[in-house]
Amino acid sequence: MGKSKWLMLLVALALARPSLAATRDSDRPDREMLRMIEFLREMEMIKQMEMMEDMKSLETPEDRVREAATQKSAPTGKKEATK
Repeated sequence: MGKSKWLMLLVALALARPSLAATRDSDRPDREMLRMIEFLREMEMIKQMEMMEDMKSLETPEDRVREAATQKSAPTGKKEATK
């Protein structure tokens, strides 16, 4: 091989190694980032639990019975006297 090919190979290897190392380090989150992610997950779970409790308090069985009774007793509006 000629000197130019060896030089190109060395340059390619020199550029490839730092770029590979940089991608490996950037893929791994640090401890602080992991703690923040875990905190956000916990907050989302707490929000979902609170929302479910709110939904339960809004939909009590008595409310469902009242709604069903009002729907059944509502007039149809088509009762007209025929002549």
